[in-house]
Amino acid sequence: MSGAHEAPSVEVNAPDGAFARVYLDGAHVTSWIPARSQVDRLFVSSEAQYGPGCSIRGGIPVCFPQFGAFGPIGHHGFARLSRWAVVTQEEINGGARVVLRLTDTEASRAVWPFAFRADLSVHVAAAVLTVQLTVTNTDAQPLSFTAALHPYFAVEDALATTVGGLRGCRYRDALRDGAEFDEAGDVLPIEGHIDRVYFATPDVIEMREPNRTLRIEKRGFPETVVWNPGAEGTRTRSDFADGEELHMVCVEAAAVRPPVLLASGEHWVGTQLMTAVR
Repeated sequence: MSGAHEAPSVEVNAPDGAFARVYLDGAHVTSWIPARSQVDRLFVSSEAQYGPGCSIRGGIPVCFPQFGAFGPIGHHGFARLSRWAVVTQEEINGGARVVLRLTDTEASRAVWPFAFRADLSVHVAAAVLTVQLTVTNTDAQPLSFTAALHPYFAVEDALATTVGGLRGCRYRDALRDGAEFDEAGDVLPIEGHIDRVYFATPDVIEMREPNRTLRIEKRGFPETVVWNPGAEGTRTRSDFADGEELHMVCVEAAAVRPPVLLASGEHWVGTQLMTAVR
């Protein structure tokens, strides 16, 4: 384990001032500051751990080849614990982009017996952060996986934050033994601990605070996950500080049900775009 300053990372600096930081361990985005702003829209815990084998608490973890417990291997998979390689870093489309790559190893095949290539593209321009995960099956046999981009958004007060756009969507509630319900509200308030997977969700939703709004778009991901650990969740996790649940909300793009199935040579693309509306 190492500190944030010792762990290798790359900066993504757009000509207009938009900025992101990505750590090579986990291809983990830990900072996103839109152009003409000095406010980071991503939350990272003051107790976060960095380095090989550590999953940074906050930012945007990459969950692959498994989201949560939806599969036979470890929680959220091994991609977030693995060292990725930088393959491209450039100014493009008025902004800046970095692409990182992860391929199978003897260690990965011991827990998930497939050859693969995963590329994560991180692009910043103006008020938009675009994160795109591309998975290619380089094996001779089919493979399947679940996946998610798991952003921790920084908020001034989670209890004054709502998520809009999920009305009518079926969801699985982990806090009620995985039972499923239909969302009845026009907006979803964050009232403490919440852990839901919403199925077949719209590709555009919004997270609203009293003084600002974040538009969250997805492509290729059918599900949306909404999570906050609540006070007990931060108190019982060593990589959270007490009270930090009040300053973060996770609104994630996920592919859970059914798993993604790729034939040999096929690829899949999942994208999440985040726009600081105000």
